[in-house]
Amino acid sequence: MSKKRAESRSRYYIRYQAAKRGWNLQHPARGGDCLEEQEILNHITDIGLGLDRPDFLFCLNGLPAVVIEAKNTATKIDEAINDAIQYAETINSNSNYKIKIAVGAAGEENYGFVVEVRYLKGKKWQSLSSNGYEITTIPSKREADTALLADDATTKVEVPSVVEFIDAAIELSRILRLAKVEAPLRPKVIGALTLAMYQGDVTTSHDQALNSINSLLEDAINEAVDLTPEKKIRLAEALRLLGADYDRLSAHVAKIVHLLRGLNIRAVLQTDTDFLGLFYEAFLRYGYDNNALGIVFTPRHITKFCADLVSVRPTDKVIDIACGTGGFLVAAFDKMMASAHGPKAILKVKKSLFGFDTNPTIWALATLNMFFRGDGKTHIENQSCFEEEAKNSVEESFTRAFLNPPFSQEGEPERDFIDASMRALEPEGLFATVVKAGIFADDDNSAWRKEFTRNHTVLGMISLPEDLFYPTAAPTSILIAKAHVSHTNDAKVFMARIWNDGFEKLKGRRVHIEGSQLPSTVDAFHRSLLGDDIHESNAITIDSNLVSDGNEWSPQQWLPQPIGTKGTLPFFCRMNGGNHGWQT
Repeated sequence: MSKKRAESRSRYYIRYQAAKRGWNLQHPARGGDCLEEQEILNHITDIGLGLDRPDFLFCLNGLPAVVIEAKNTATKIDEAINDAIQYAETINSNSNYKIKIAVGAAGEENYGFVVEVRYLKGKKWQSLSSNGYEITTIPSKREADTALLADDATTKVEVPSVVEFIDAAIELSRILRLAKVEAPLRPKVIGALTLAMYQGDVTTSHDQALNSINSLLEDAINEAVDLTPEKKIRLAEALRLLGADYDRLSAHVAKIVHLLRGLNIRAVLQTDTDFLGLFYEAFLRYGYDNNALGIVFTPRHITKFCADLVSVRPTDKVIDIACGTGGFLVAAFDKMMASAHGPKAILKVKKSLFGFDTNPTIWALATLNMFFRGDGKTHIENQSCFEEEAKNSVEESFTRAFLNPPFSQEGEPERDFIDASMRALEPEGLFATVVKAGIFADDDNSAWRKEFTRNHTVLGMISLPEDLFYPTAAPTSILIAKAHVSHTNDAKVFMARIWNDGFEKLKGRRVHIEGSQLPSTVDAFHRSLLGDDIHESNAITIDSNLVSDGNEWSPQQWLPQPIGTKGTLPFFCRMNGGNHGWQT
């Protein structure tokens, strides 16, 4: 490949990454932020540069702010960043402009791209960092603006967008297929590399890559002061990349490391973002055959929604008996920590989250998720919630329970997981679960529904968008219930339909849109608990006797089906029967 062609691809990478990170690649004369090499002198005649110019100059508020230099191989990253700094210093010396951010980007397709960012603090160029870790991709427009305001070589890292997670997940899947890593082993690779990169710099040479990953992840595990010795051993065993299954991976480690650096992995892991959960959600949805694990992962905005519905408090004790990568536990932990005041309250929260998962790799990922968040004891067990030891240890011990049971798992129907969750709750404990909708409507589960209301109270039902788990076709609903208090016929039950959860399916992806109904639905549900009679476009309260005796619990029975939109407002078809219908 010619040098010119390779550098052209490096420039393409810069354009692509910059656009994803919020930069407008249009010329400033057309309202954009970007000037390329040949445009710089024509647009800013007093920039102070000679015939040599950087590959890109990005502007903020119309003024030059970021210099970017590209090179054609990753080994030339030092040359790229040094050249970028030299261009910035030339501008600073020969003009009235002040460039404080220099970016070097180097690489090509086979080995990936590496980015380094420097900030001019006083008279010295320093690495631009966030939360104590370097920014390792092209700074977003907001990160650059924040850095210039702080003027101390720090910024506030932005969490990668959904698009960035999806693109990285698809590329990672492609790399792992090339490395001939079998599908069930691929999640383990992500967990191992994430923990290794959290701990330090991975050596990417072919002969040292796997040893470096294993050494770093073991160091991270051994340094965890709150994990028991037994869990440290099991966690290392679950994540260690050993054996013929991973030998072919060595040649691809450099590219994977560069890919994860492109997500600012080390800086983002220091935030309250569920990095692992978000990345796995994208990986398993768009870059992976999720039938290989037989598990569906709850989208992270839905786990937060459930934590908000049951108003998790710092004093609660929380369990998820089929926790997957820990999404519900992460959402609960974040909500609890946000209102925990004082060291004793914080310590209590860190000891109050429990989970179970039978898959060793998934258990390891859930443990990692809580580890990254500072959860003290990480009470997540690699065993079935139905084992006698587990049942005895959790019965009526918890105040909040969450669940997304395995969908249609032979021999363990969803209702068994729901019943086990209810047994884990103390009287009046609250439960939220995301389940395939059929269990709440079909005749086969009528007897189970009747028995449930004999023992517990149905507080609410919320149907979710049909494409929520895309590409898995799984219409789902949320059940909110109160444990060990019989359902009475003199109360109300909240019913809601969510058709806008803040995302929509577009070109094979679920992408962010405005108008999410989740916040207003939380508010309406809480008002219903206080006795308000709810009658809104997507939510109502009905008499509680209507869900007794094995009757359907489906919101679809009581709320209209949106059939289109006018502007941002849905319009509806008339329902059959009842007095709650709307019409177009």
